[in-house]
Amino acid sequence: MNISKKALQTYRKYLASKLAIAFSFTVFVLACLAIGIIGSYLFLILVPVVVLPIFICLQLANSSFARGMPLTQKNFFSFYRTAFTPPLNGAYQVLSSFLKAVLINLGLSFVVVFAMLQLFVIDNSSFAQEVDSIAALAANGNFTEALAAYEANANIIFISSTATLISGGFALLAFLHFVGRNSIVPHLALSMSSMPGRIAFSIHREGLKFFKREFNTDYYRATWMGAPIILAGFAAGVFATYFFTQDPYLILLSGLAGAFILLAPFLPYYLDVIEELFKKYKERYISVSIDQAKKAYEEIKVAQKLSEEQQEELDKLIGDLQKKSDDAKREDDDLDNDENNE
Repeated sequence: MNISKKALQTYRKYLASKLAIAFSFTVFVLACLAIGIIGSYLFLILVPVVVLPIFICLQLANSSFARGMPLTQKNFFSFYRTAFTPPLNGAYQVLSSFLKAVLINLGLSFVVVFAMLQLFVIDNSSFAQEVDSIAALAANGNFTEALAAYEANANIIFISSTATLISGGFALLAFLHFVGRNSIVPHLALSMSSMPGRIAFSIHREGLKFFKREFNTDYYRATWMGAPIILAGFAAGVFATYFFTQDPYLILLSGLAGAFILLAPFLPYYLDVIEELFKKYKERYISVSIDQAKKAYEEIKVAQKLSEEQQEELDKLIGDLQKKSDDAKREDDDLDNDENNE
């Protein structure tokens, strides 16, 4: 049975509970977006304090239903504190993902605006004069008049909205893609004696060097439908406000809201896919961690003489990792046997 079928089977089995926590997460995101109307800085502050921790509650609760956890608010929010523990610190790489998404947004915005301006100038000679007049007003310090002329120009508003739709939509898709792929790291960190999240991410990144092609095939084959869902939701949110405001920031917030609303039913399935991917590649991740530990061990021995106590600790660490590798292999064999029996 492939990854998507296994994930879909789990998704259907606990459908009501999974949808309930997914929509709870979405409500929190929408509330944060609503607060973000006051100022973009507020939404940025709420992401690490509310959005990410609640997403972690969603992921851990989503995995716990199969282990018999009942659906209650107390059980869902019991994972909130876990979001601030070492195993999840740096696991999702949210900041680096955000910075990469910002660069994508800026690059696409420039390309789209430049291309559309060229098309409008070619098609309408008076448009170039209109743009020059607005630029001249701004250059002379008449910002109020320049803004009024900008807002009154339907062509410029159309170009700005189109750039927001295209660049913002793909930047959001990129950000969720980066964070989503990293959501396998918490499974790795929590399965290995509460390993720090940054170390677990390092193992994940190192592991992909050996099985990236197979991993990507499994991942994209099972999650490809997420991209059109995000883009369609974002586009719907943008067009929902397009005729009511010309403020690009409000249009962007509306696009984000639309994307998360449409994405809500898909999220539990996506997280089930991530969990199935971890089960499949767990043994290989552990093998990579053993290799890294042994390599570090040898480097330390060469650099300086270890005390007997330090050597015992390193030997114990490598032994624990080896035991986990053996356990993971037995779990894989048991799963294969169960599938064959089915």
